[in-house]
Amino acid sequence: MKLKASAWPVANLLDNSSLVLGQVVATNVPDFERGTGYLFHKGDILEAAKLASLATHAPADYSLHLIQMEEGEVSEDTAGLRLAELVAGPGIIKSGPVESRVNLLAKQRGLLRIDVPRLDLINEVPGVAVFTLYDAMAVEAGTEVAGAKVTPLVYPVTLLQEVEKVVRSQPGPLIDVLPFRPLKVGVIVREQLKAGPRARFISAVEQKFNWFGAELLDVKVVEAAAEQMAVALEGFKSRGADLILHVGGHSSDPLDPIFPTLERLGIEMTRHGAPAHPGTLFWLAYWGNTALFGLASCGMFSRTTLGDLFLARIMAGERLTARAIAQMGQGGLFTRDMAFRFPPYGLKTPQGD
Repeated sequence: MKLKASAWPVANLLDNSSLVLGQVVATNVPDFERGTGYLFHKGDILEAAKLASLATHAPADYSLHLIQMEEGEVSEDTAGLRLAELVAGPGIIKSGPVESRVNLLAKQRGLLRIDVPRLDLINEVPGVAVFTLYDAMAVEAGTEVAGAKVTPLVYPVTLLQEVEKVVRSQPGPLIDVLPFRPLKVGVIVREQLKAGPRARFISAVEQKFNWFGAELLDVKVVEAAAEQMAVALEGFKSRGADLILHVGGHSSDPLDPIFPTLERLGIEMTRHGAPAHPGTLFWLAYWGNTALFGLASCGMFSRTTLGDLFLARIMAGERLTARAIAQMGQGGLFTRDMAFRFPPYGLKTPQGD
């Protein structure tokens, strides 16, 4: 897009005030009268009161760069606000604009969801800049999750209309924070733990589910017997569990008692194994509307792994699929540098050893 811009020598400003007032200032203009700070910031609209100060105190050779806003164009602040309105869902609070940027903040603790294909499409529209955190991150209330702005100081409404077409092409908001739900969770432990490790495990379980606002039904230690496994599963199911965690056992052994038990109860395995580390032995099954997670060991639960990312999605009401697990490969190497991706409930360091 080509903007109608011109340079006005300071000596001609007052004589041409009827022409220049209301135009957009293209660069930061020093406050020559005070000798500090700025009289105008780029993107400001030229005002009569400040124009007189500039004409009186600026050096004689100073030129003011101005952009004429035509019919069908809006300022960068107006365009940024409109962008934010288009992309933000009900779980978002808008703040600004500050220096033409509108910040999008999480209204509540929850799961950040971003329609990445639509985000890519709107950022192909000239001058659009909408930038975000990663999709499917758990965030606290008040977290800045995205920013929206346009790069030109004056922006055509027709391009905003192109953005709107992309946004409206699919149902649902482009960027949103979904609140966590007070789900009921049961935990089955397959490991005999001594007092110290057992206390750490239970503390980690309580810490994580308290953060999500979930109800922990119980933590049951089950021997490696299919009958006991079935009793524990059916017990949690009868109490309305939305999620059952199975921790420990031998995930790589097809004869581990959990797997024939799942089959006997008619529980459908969605995916066994995941492209992530730590977390390759993760498995997911569904028993009607009850999700079952298989995690490798109690020790793993005291750290942050792939299971934590999926806990956040389950707690926001999502039904996970095999495809969702398969898509974890990119970014699935959970080094300590990836701690920012995990729910901020205190266990922030992935352990890849």
